[in-house]
Amino acid sequence: MATNRIKALAVCIAVVLNAASPLATADSFAELDREVKRVNQPQQEKFAEFYQWLDNYLSEYEAWRDEYTSNLDKERELLIDQWGNGEVSDSTKSVEYSDSNTVKKVVDYDDNTATISVLVDADQDASSAREALEVLDVDGQTLSLENASEDVAYVDYSSVQEGIEKQFIIDQIQVQMRELDVQAERLIRSNTGIPESFIYERAHKKKIALLQTAAPRITSISEQFKAKRKELGIPETVEAKSVKVAKIAVAENVVSSPKVNIKPTEHVETVAATSPAEISSKEEIAKIEPKPAVTVKPEEIVTLIGELAKGESSKLDVISKVPAVAVTAGQLTQPSVATKVKPAETKVAQVQTSSVKADKKVVSYKVKLPENSLKKRASTFQPLVEKESERWEIDAALVMAIMHSESSFRPDAKSHVPAFGLMQVVPNSAGHDVNKLFRKIDSPMSAADLYVPPINVETGTAYLNILDKRYLKFVTNEEARLYCVIAAYNTGAGNVAKAFNKDRSTNIRKAAVVINSMTPDEVYNHLLENLPYDETKNYLRKVKGRIAMYQ
Repeated sequence: MATNRIKALAVCIAVVLNAASPLATADSFAELDREVKRVNQPQQEKFAEFYQWLDNYLSEYEAWRDEYTSNLDKERELLIDQWGNGEVSDSTKSVEYSDSNTVKKVVDYDDNTATISVLVDADQDASSAREALEVLDVDGQTLSLENASEDVAYVDYSSVQEGIEKQFIIDQIQVQMRELDVQAERLIRSNTGIPESFIYERAHKKKIALLQTAAPRITSISEQFKAKRKELGIPETVEAKSVKVAKIAVAENVVSSPKVNIKPTEHVETVAATSPAEISSKEEIAKIEPKPAVTVKPEEIVTLIGELAKGESSKLDVISKVPAVAVTAGQLTQPSVATKVKPAETKVAQVQTSSVKADKKVVSYKVKLPENSLKKRASTFQPLVEKESERWEIDAALVMAIMHSESSFRPDAKSHVPAFGLMQVVPNSAGHDVNKLFRKIDSPMSAADLYVPPINVETGTAYLNILDKRYLKFVTNEEARLYCVIAAYNTGAGNVAKAFNKDRSTNIRKAAVVINSMTPDEVYNHLLENLPYDETKNYLRKVKGRIAMYQ
């Protein structure tokens, strides 16, 4: 270290001596002063600078994510104002609107259906909407509407529909919180020398920040629906009082702040870290760990999202003390009527009470996509999957099942995390992991790259390799490890470990001891019962069930 300091000073002195002008000399002396100050800077200040640099680095992606979320909210607000709902595209569904925003085309690749809807006046004959529609174009295929099922529904501003729109926000926040788990886990396994308590506490604070953004977003939805009901003369007393609301559930579902004297996680993979700060001793870093966040008993942190939705922001005072929280999706479903009938026999879906007024209605026509649509899309990428599967020693059937579940084989798929492409790679988690380990690039991937099928499939399959051969390698049974890998692809290996560790820690080696004492079936069932997120449980079921389709 002394040698390095001398070299640094020598360089600065040489610059000063060789200066060509008084101005350059002054600048050089200033640079020398800065270097002398940096060399003499207390070690603790250097660590603080490094923490600040890391926080700023990670915050760049989070700022981009927040901007994306804000723009999405604005888009959905406009759609709700006209259609009564903010339906937008996601990873397995494409939603397109006409320039006039009066015609909507929805292709549900999971359900293998296509629906075209027309927004008309409430007193307009439904058959007039059909006259303007001849065919439905989907992915280069022309589908006839001759045998389409027809559905008519009033534009709905009821409390039930309001709840559905709020649920979209809750679900999005839940997924973004899950990604913070994955990010924290990645930092720990990168062996940066940063104390786990700092990483966990940062993840905790970011989750609290996400929850705090929920209040104004949900309140905005409430105000918009109330304004529309007032505009249409719909009495608030007409609205249902028994609408189910989602709950912000108990803390153990998400990464919690560590206790004092936390033991380091066994590092499965060591990756060099890069930073502008000169860190000389990882042991010294551990001596100045940040204090963990305050802990609160689980029973003190359960609150209703419905209270949050009413604008009771004081509820956030309770949330802000929580070591970690997870959002549990509610059971809200939109009422609708869809039967295969002739246009003349169409019935209007009664989604509101008889006293409720509506000035618009939606006439929809749904058709099934050709039975070979999914198979045709899948076959397009089969050779690419086989190539990458062999390269990364991952079962091709698993890759195909994941691709099916993530995007229904759509290269342009994008979710609200956001994640991108065929295998729905998140740039700053799986994308960063693969970049760092295999491409030797210490930065997240770009969305543009992830829309390129060869890059996306390479990245997704390489990440499965990381999960299987590195993070979860201590699970000895291949079938049991397969179930863990599937779940980890969705929620991160740390959350898989949580499902098996009684203390809810993210220590994978510790969890592997429990997993290895179980049969594969017991591991699968245990995951379904104990994974932190319902979405991951459903994901595990879907992927497991689809593997056989591609074997």
